[in-house]
Amino acid sequence: MPQNCPEVLTVEPDAGPSAMPCDGCPQQLLRDYMVSPAGLLLQVVIDLDFALQAHVSIRMADIPYPEFLLLRQLAEERSKHDLEEMKKKQKR
Repeated sequence: MPQNCPEVLTVEPDAGPSAMPCDGCPQQLLRDYMVSPAGLLLQVVIDLDFALQAHVSIRMADIPYPEFLLLRQLAEERSKHDLEEMKKKQKR
């Protein structure tokens, strides 16, 4: 729906509430990706990460290897982000 997507207003500032989303709408592309097999895998990994952050006990044998690899990558990216945020705070 256009009222949920600011991109249509960037393309057509006078677009009303009945306007269709713009071509290549980022929000629609994300929705489409999240229902794809890769998007569903990403959702599973995010759920697993949440469970681990909440200290839910999960055995390694219960995590398929592709999901483990994505969890590891997520942890690495989180560490990078945390380091970048810490550096930003130090500069202030």
